[in-house]
Amino acid sequence: MCQRLQKSLAQIGYEVRIQPTARVGHARQLAQEAAKSAATLVAAVGGDGTVAEVANGLAYSNVPLLVVPAGTENIIATELGLSNNTAQLDILLSRGKAHPVDMGCVNGRYFLAILGAGFDADVIHRVHKNRQGHISHLSYFWPIWRTFWEYRFPALRVVADGEMLCDGPALAFVGNMARYAVGLRILRDASFDDGLLDLCVYSCRRQSRLVLHSANTMLKIHPERRSVAYRQCRNIEISSSTASVRMQVDGDPGGHLPAKIEVCPGALSVLMMPD
Repeated sequence: MCQRLQKSLAQIGYEVRIQPTARVGHARQLAQEAAKSAATLVAAVGGDGTVAEVANGLAYSNVPLLVVPAGTENIIATELGLSNNTAQLDILLSRGKAHPVDMGCVNGRYFLAILGAGFDADVIHRVHKNRQGHISHLSYFWPIWRTFWEYRFPALRVVADGEMLCDGPALAFVGNMARYAVGLRILRDASFDDGLLDLCVYSCRRQSRLVLHSANTMLKIHPERRSVAYRQCRNIEISSSTASVRMQVDGDPGGHLPAKIEVCPGALSVLMMPD
């Protein structure tokens, strides 16, 4: 993939430099260095974690990001309408346009797709704790299974644009993109360029309620349920006084609550297909 991309870029006049990543956080560092060195385009070839790291490094730099999906889920690329199809890549490179995309910021860290507090963050923690190299859908099976039976739902306090939405056992999701793992559209109405974050809070005390929430989410009717609070907002605070609650940020471990989250309109420039 990298060699084909290098050849295509060179054919249209780009001077190309390939930088493999060596550790967590390396892609962000490389993107920051590229932006400071006056790069005219930065390509991220990889999965959602790699794309999210590069996006972090390019935030507010005005250097366009080219997303070339090569991961397990490729949620970000799918939401942006991008693929690694050769024909589409050629169109992107020859006629693509830089489009402003919103980002979120949690406790000083940018994110591009979705943040989760609670159950899914524990799953992500288990996956990454035992990770050795590339992961697949199968890598999530046992972490999901164990977390489902062992999880105890902590009380979350969620405030959005000054409105208290929840103060009890719950799961919370915040982001700019509708799609989550295995195609679930948790943030059903999210748009990556509307200047708002979508917030979905599922009130949940036990596993049976989690199963019901999952079914409603698959049917895309969850925002209408009384046990779900769904909002579009600019500023969100999530905390818990009863437990140490993990977060996941764009599919990677994201520390623990409390979280102060704000939208960053047009913080990232992404190369998109022409109209």
